[in-house]
Amino acid sequence: MLQRVLLVEDDEILRWLMAEAVAHFGYQVVECSNADDALREFNAESFVLVITDVSMPGSIDGLGLAKTIWSTNRRLPVIIVSGHTVLPPGSLPGNARFITKPCTLDVLSHTISELLAHDQPGDRPGHP
Repeated sequence: MLQRVLLVEDDEILRWLMAEAVAHFGYQVVECSNADDALREFNAESFVLVITDVSMPGSIDGLGLAKTIWSTNRRLPVIIVSGHTVLPPGSLPGNARFITKPCTLDVLSHTISELLAHDQPGDRPGHP
């Protein structure tokens, strides 16, 4: 069974492109267009990685999503992506990375590999 990645991006075309890339890297991708839907998926399934845009519609943005996820599973790696927001160095925990949009396949692949190489499983107790 392929490891699952939760992809959260409100732009339909970018979400499709990133999902295709992540699937090409060998992962099963669960796509969401906002953080509210992503939290429902997160609570229903286990993931090895979350990739989220910062700015999107809904009750919380991508940074809020990451913080909510870490309140439940502080070890789960998160890639935060934005074309407008810039995060200062050192503002994210060690299991998170920030990349700017648009990003190349090499940057995305390298970032995923780097985060998952730390052997930080996304499974939570009591979840499949």
